[in-house]
Formats: sequence, C-alpha cells, structure tokens
Amino acid sequence: MKVGIISDSHDSNANIAKAVNIFNDENVDYVLHAGDIMSPNAARGFAQLLTAKFIAVFGNCDREKAELKNTISQFGGEIHEQQYIGKIEGRQIYMTHRPDIVDTITETGDYDMVIYGHTHDPVVKKVDKTLVINPGTSMRKMLSSSYVVISDLAGMTAKLVPLKK
Repeated sequence: MKVGIISDSHDSNANIAKAVNIFNDENVDYVLHAGDIMSPNAARGFAQLLTAKFIAVFGNCDREKAELKNTISQFGGEIHEQQYIGKIEGRQIYMTHRPDIVDTITETGDYDMVIYGHTHDPVVKKVDKTLVINPGTSMRKMLSSSYVVISDLAGMTAKLVPLKK
C-alpha cells in the first residue's frame, strides 16, 4: 500500500495540482497532509485525487478551520485538530504539524511512522523501528525545491519526490 505525504502547501494551487498528479500517477491509497493548507480554495485541489483517501491535520496558518473542514468533507476527506493517530495497512501512524513534539512521540516506540510539517525542511529517516517523515514544503519557492513523499507501507520505505518547477 502506498501513501503520499505532503505539508505546508500554503495556498500554492499550482503545486497542489502537481502533487495530486504525482499521487494519482503513483496510485497512492492515502494522501496525508501535515498542515498549512490555508484556504478552502486550496483544499479543493485535493478533490482531484482519483482514488486516495485524504487525511490532514490543521497547521498554524490554517485560519478558516470550519470552512476547510467542510470543503474537505465534501470530497470524502477528513482533517483533524492537533494530530491524527490511526492505523493504515496495519501500521500505526502519528501525524502532526508540530516539530517540537516529534522526538518525544518517536521515542515512545508506539508508532511505525511519525509525520510532521512546519519547518519546510524535508526529512526522511529511520529512528529504531519508526520512519520519521517531514516532506518539507510543497509551496512554490524561488530558491529551493518543493517536495512530496511517496511511502510504501509494506516495506516501510519513503522517497522524496521533487515538484518540478
């Protein structure tokens, strides 16, 4: 089972469309967004996912929470307040926007995958049995790359995929 991971899209509709195309091409089963979608208009871009279930958490820049929740629910997705904790393909997943709690959560050893956002710096690393992922930002940036992550839950692997400029 494949999971697409994205964060900090900050209303970048063009890059959301690129990310959705990658997720559709990769035939991912889930798309996990680690916060800072920002607006309902940007969230509508994820309605173009062909088969993937969309799960998100709010970030610090998500101001229109009720509208975001409504928009995302209209295409069958869900968005959570502080964190998402759930099982996908038998793997225990923890997702938050907050980098300040990632080490503490990871050290519990309770999760197969810990996903976070906010820093805009991509991270894919293994800490004991836990895969720790920050896809970086998916918003348009002038000087550096924007990314998403594709993860294979069966093998617990993950790769950064740049969004082409």
